[in-house]
Amino acid sequence: MTQTLSTKASLSHEERTATEPRDEGIHPVIIDCVSPVNDRIRRFRLSIKDRKPIHFLPGQWLDVHVPGIDKAGGFTITSSPRQAVSSLTNDYVPYLELAVQESPDNPPAAWLWKPAEEITGKEVHVRVGGSFVWPPQGVDMSQIKRAIFIAGGVGINPLISMLSFIHEQKSPIETRILYSTKAPSKATQPSEILFLPDLLDLFRKPRSHPSKDRIELFFTGTWHGPTLNRKDDEPLQPLMSQTLPFLFADTEVPVVAWTHRIDDIALSNAVGNRDEASSSVFYVCGPPKMTDSIVGHLKKQEHIQPERVLCEKWW
Repeated sequence: MTQTLSTKASLSHEERTATEPRDEGIHPVIIDCVSPVNDRIRRFRLSIKDRKPIHFLPGQWLDVHVPGIDKAGGFTITSSPRQAVSSLTNDYVPYLELAVQESPDNPPAAWLWKPAEEITGKEVHVRVGGSFVWPPQGVDMSQIKRAIFIAGGVGINPLISMLSFIHEQKSPIETRILYSTKAPSKATQPSEILFLPDLLDLFRKPRSHPSKDRIELFFTGTWHGPTLNRKDDEPLQPLMSQTLPFLFADTEVPVVAWTHRIDDIALSNAVGNRDEASSSVFYVCGPPKMTDSIVGHLKKQEHIQPERVLCEKWW
């Protein structure tokens, strides 16, 4: 019987993901660092206690077992697999990173949102799982020239791991990210937008081949800056470069910012022409309604193979 959204929301992480692949091993890690991104999101660095590598694919999540709570929480790994492997130097401690949104009704998340000084240094136990991964499973990568990543809010979490991995590997694949998030005010610092500085740093790094890489930002909600006449389909880059200059500084990769949600025009531009669409893979992660809408739109496009439209939803 098909579950309703409200029923899914009441399930624990382990119940929702019971059919997903999981590793057998459970690993001890230490909460080394707790860093606030903004008043809703924290980043965590988890050092691997025994320094044995934890292998995972970009996009996978962790079952996180915290002290005193029976059921594990599920949180996406936001770091690259390379960072979880020991190096030849003894001073390097391999680690995993998470970004966790405040959620008082989720016991593991609520535990992670205790005062930072109460949980720093604590040991938790993690297990790798999930099938929303890079490279895409069952896809002939010799036919893939482009990867389009579409994120809504904390849906950026698995995608930042994938993008980091692609750039570390110096892959010849063209990458484009469409990232919709609650808008900053003019006083907002770039560090308050989840993974925005990391994205900009990634795309600033020189690639070994000519690239059409591109970052598109869609600021929604509380934006107090200039508005956009969408009929002209032109970003407010000149105005926004005055209010948010960090978006456009010191990078040759196109960065454009909009003051509306990701819409059909933006998606059509990302899909591209026939040759581009047929050589692309699409990753979508965000709130359920957004994900369903975008996945449905992409799968209807004439030259996109439906099996190359991949998504992750957290109910």
